[in-house]
Amino acid sequence: MNSSIAVTIFKALSDAKRMQMIHLLGERECTVGQLEANLQLSQSATSQHLKLLKDAGLVSYRKHGNFRIYKLQKSKLQEAMQFFDQFWDKGLSTLKSELEENEDQ
Repeated sequence: MNSSIAVTIFKALSDAKRMQMIHLLGERECTVGQLEANLQLSQSATSQHLKLLKDAGLVSYRKHGNFRIYKLQKSKLQEAMQFFDQFWDKGLSTLKSELEENEDQ
């Protein structure tokens, strides 16, 4: 993942209400109305949050009649996690090297 994509994703996740949406959508697909009711937001605010999440690739929707049913794009969240995993992996490799050096002394 390049850094500009990471920035877009992490900006989208930087709001408490959007994080709540991610949590709800991680449990099940929801309509805008269901998200409004659960998060106690107006339709306009809910739609604005969903637009940011959609633009970041974190959610998608399908139309069912007059409703848009939103779904979490878990693969995009996994990409974001991998962004941080690279630092964890490097840190573990460094620690392992340091421990091995200490054993040799």
